[in-house]
Amino acid sequence: MSTTRREFFAYSSAAAFGAALTAGSSTADAASAKKKEGSTPPVQNANKLIVRGVGMRTGNLKSSIAALSQAKQLGMDAIEIEAGGAAEVLDCSDAEAQKEFRAEMEKTGIVMSSICMGLCNSYPVWSDPRAKSWLDQTIDATAALGAKVILVAFFGKGDIKGNAEAQAKSIEVIKSVADHAAKKGVVLGLENRLSAEENIAMVEKIGSPFVRVYYDIGNSFGAGYDVPREIRMLGTKYICQIHFKDGPSLLGQGAINMAEVGRAVRDIGYKDWIILETSSPLGREVSLAYNAGFTRGLLAG
Repeated sequence: MSTTRREFFAYSSAAAFGAALTAGSSTADAASAKKKEGSTPPVQNANKLIVRGVGMRTGNLKSSIAALSQAKQLGMDAIEIEAGGAAEVLDCSDAEAQKEFRAEMEKTGIVMSSICMGLCNSYPVWSDPRAKSWLDQTIDATAALGAKVILVAFFGKGDIKGNAEAQAKSIEVIKSVADHAAKKGVVLGLENRLSAEENIAMVEKIGSPFVRVYYDIGNSFGAGYDVPREIRMLGTKYICQIHFKDGPSLLGQGAINMAEVGRAVRDIGYKDWIILETSSPLGREVSLAYNAGFTRGLLAG
């Protein structure tokens, strides 16, 4: 298949980011500069994008305050934080930390795209009695921090693939908080191992426009699904946000055909965040900058 001009720039811009940062980090001058600055030299966000922007995953609310300035230097526009570990009151509900985070967002210009409820992989939505409270808390925290999406995870112990009872109970729990999400203007994004068809059926059973699918291309590819086909089938009616990753590889250098993924994203008119959940074969900072550059090239306007 021939490479389009857009795809050429996706690869070349990523290579430029990666090569420049790799070269810089291998010199004494760059190491000295990094020590003085406290981080990698900033990457410029030159490309106009068809999507809202590119973000990265970080830790919990308190630890992510410091990550905002790093995200800016790595060429990001947003970050996705974790709701926190299993507790009666989640970390993301800390009012003082929220205040500090909002101040740092204003200072850096980096925003919060979403909150990930990764704790649901160990304490499932469908079986843990605290799930409804955690969802309600995370909805409030997401709204307070100006974000619009919550990633509700269904992996590990929380996996619902092939488990009709777990799916039914999950639908019941998610339904119970859907009105609260709607009032706060927050979308619950379901991330799981289900196919596009199965996700559509689940979302339709819940019956709220504030419950949709958080689509992860790496998870879906790993489950054996045709990722471009799934993106087109789900469309913007069902997809609220997208994770980019490709196993241990940099974007564009692994098993997933990112050119086809990019075409599918364009075809459905997706305009929201692309969040990187990528591996770090070149080290975290260089890899993130490379992957951000690749995504910007792939989805340049």
